Amino acid sequence: MDDLVVQKLFLDLLEKHPSLYDLEKEMAKWPEAEGENPYPLEHIFSGGVYIRQMTAPAGSLAIGKRHRYETCNMILKGECSVYMGENESPTRIKAPFLFTSKPMTKKMCYFHEETIFVNIHPTKETDLEKIEDEFIIPEEEYLLLNNDKIKQLKQGVRQ
Repeated sequence: MDDLVVQKLFLDLLEKHPSLYDLEKEMAKWPEAEGENPYPLEHIFSGGVYIRQMTAPAGSLAIGKRHRYETCNMILKGECSVYMGENESPTRIKAPFLFTSKPMTKKMCYFHEETIFVNIHPTKETDLEKIEDEFIIPEEEYLLLNNDKIKQLKQGVRQ
């Protein structure tokens, strides 16, 4: 899909929904929605690092979870357009590619090709539920935060 077409797709979706969270709730109602984690995940633990690897099919659209802290991301295979927040344009990236996302970022991706997308988190924890509690902020919790707390988290202040 052409970059301008993807940008228009993202803008059209965001124009109709005030936030990625609202869009995510709407997308869950679409007939083609495949549940909370529709793409194959692989969980890798090594030397105090947790790696979450997702394989997304070509032509799919996904919205990720909001991360509490700055996150290291890698595209190991494929090509995708990533939207990382208000006042940002989608960026088309092709593997291999390494980038970081700021604290409190919720990403939306359109996958031009089958893509392997990786998040890396520093932790010795191996319990996936505990890891998610530490690194992911549920949208309901995020919406209840006051501006000072959001500002602290965006500056990387850990709780």
